[in-house]
Amino acid sequence: MAYASATPRVEITVNTSWFSNLIESFKLRVERARAYRQTYDELSMMSERELADINLSGLSIRDVAHEAALRVH
Repeated sequence: MAYASATPRVEITVNTSWFSNLIESFKLRVERARAYRQTYDELSMMSERELADINLSGLSIRDVAHEAALRVH
C-alpha cells in the first residue's frame, strides 16, 4: 500500500551575497596594499633631489602612497 505525505515542502534559500561581498572586499584590500607598497618602494628609492624634481619630499612619501592606494577601485 502506498502512502502520500501531506507534509509541505519547505524551500530554503541561502543568501550568499555577504560572502561575495567579503571576498570582493578582501580583493580590494589586497590590491590597495599592493598599490601602496609599490608606490612607497618606488618613491623610497629616489633621492631627495629626484623627489624635489617632482615636488615631493621624503616626508610625504607615505601620504602619496596612501593616496595612490585609495585610487584603486
